[in-house]
Amino acid sequence: MPDSEIFRQIDEAATRDDVLDVVAEFYRARGFRSFCFVIPMVTKPDQFRLYERGMPPEWMRRYLERDFDPIDPVSTAATTRNEVGTLGELLKQLTVNDVGRLFVEEATRMGLTDGLAIPTSGLRHARGFFGVDNVAAEDLAKVDRSLMCAVAQHAHLRIDRIEEEHGAGIDGLSPREAEILNWVAAGKSNPETAMILGISEATVGTHLKRLFTKLGVHDRVSAVLAGFKLGMLR
Repeated sequence: MPDSEIFRQIDEAATRDDVLDVVAEFYRARGFRSFCFVIPMVTKPDQFRLYERGMPPEWMRRYLERDFDPIDPVSTAATTRNEVGTLGELLKQLTVNDVGRLFVEEATRMGLTDGLAIPTSGLRHARGFFGVDNVAAEDLAKVDRSLMCAVAQHAHLRIDRIEEEHGAGIDGLSPREAEILNWVAAGKSNPETAMILGISEATVGTHLKRLFTKLGVHDRVSAVLAGFKLGMLR
């Protein structure tokens, strides 16, 4: 596909998940099998929202369960950069304490590789970044960094526009998804939640799948942990 086609596809994406899926396919075609998109929360700019495609599931589970966000040296550093660089280059420029060093070592053990740290700017979020990795060294060396950056920036702006157009909550969940997440946190099963809300069990399941995707998790426990971490649950 011509390089320009990716920008049209991003513009035509109807949801944030659609944007991320389009970008994931583009990056995979260039040898990058996973990425995360990190943006500061609007109400808590010192904390981050994280969305991913292809990241090691066990790493994502541990990241959320162990609340790694405060000790992650990459997120804060990458969002303050003004140029694309490799994750390895970024880490070499940082003064990483022992806790941060252990974080990096565990991430490596869990399957994360070197890749690109791509800073972005959005309409409502001051800064963000795409961490694109799980790539062979030869693919990383030959990739067009300016194109990778342009795609990430375009995706960030499109996601912001989608959230504005559809009136999405500042933390990304629809009112119904947020309601269901609260009942999940209260220990209610899908049938119980369906009965409480007066909707079908299948509808509850559909909303759960969507909120799992938005939160970047794969199960109910991780969704609740992410909800508390992001301030959606109290």
